Amino acid sequence: MRYGMNPHQAAVMAPVDRAPFAVVSGAPSYINVLDAVTGWQLVREAARAFGVPAAASYKHVSPAGAALGATVAEAYVRAREADPKSSYGDFVAVSHPVDTELADRLKRVVSDGIIAPGYDEGVVEILAAKKRGTYLVLEADADFEPPAEETREVYGLRLTQERDALPLTRDLLDEEVPDDAARDLLLGLIVARYTQSNTVVMVKDATAIGIGAGQQSRVDCTRLAGEKARLWWSRRSDEPLTGVSMVSDGALPFTDNIEEAHRHGVTHIAEPGGSIRSPEVAAACADLGISWSATGVRLFRH
Repeated sequence: MRYGMNPHQAAVMAPVDRAPFAVVSGAPSYINVLDAVTGWQLVREAARAFGVPAAASYKHVSPAGAALGATVAEAYVRAREADPKSSYGDFVAVSHPVDTELADRLKRVVSDGIIAPGYDEGVVEILAAKKRGTYLVLEADADFEPPAEETREVYGLRLTQERDALPLTRDLLDEEVPDDAARDLLLGLIVARYTQSNTVVMVKDATAIGIGAGQQSRVDCTRLAGEKARLWWSRRSDEPLTGVSMVSDGALPFTDNIEEAHRHGVTHIAEPGGSIRSPEVAAACADLGISWSATGVRLFRH
């Protein structure tokens, strides 16, 4: 690799058994690899869950945006427009082969690289010319299945755990949740799985419009996600934002999260539940007309 997390750190990349991607053009850094493999897992899972193209715009191992679309180009445009400020210099992940439409769009934005399961004829040449020829192009192995266990070495310790492969399905949600909201909640759960904790994800119309990631306080996650959602909506309408679905990767500990969510148009929430104050959270949702699904599934990622 070019370097590790910082330019003064040397780094080496080697597959455990079979490489999950091939380097088509450019040379990756440590963070490029983390963004690529994390983003690829997100879009692959989303595309398999919904049967349509998925895209994610990654920065510092968390998505700035993620979305579904009728085409791979539409999915990426929707993902990037969720939070264009944060997507500046992003790493792109898409679930389907890159066509000339997406390549032409990528020519006009500041981005560091892309991972995709394939590239149409002539596309690699277009992308490889970005950043004075240093743009990173990775081709994911669509048939690669990761090991059942993940291992990390930190400060002389080797940590091993089972890979988080729990199915995220409709039966985790309250059966009264409408189909469109259920789709958005399930997309939010998938996004949360591949985002640095603590995480709150707000989704509308199959687009993650606000992601509050990596905050120590969960209400700060909710507030950050809500402000991003508000900015996204302000570029589209003068009407109040409503019909937003919200996912939390951990249990909502206090009702202040519900009040903050309601301020930003949230009408459906999915979270693990199981907190000592979950009955209060459920009651606050009922009072504000918000559906509440206790999934029983925590999705921490560190």
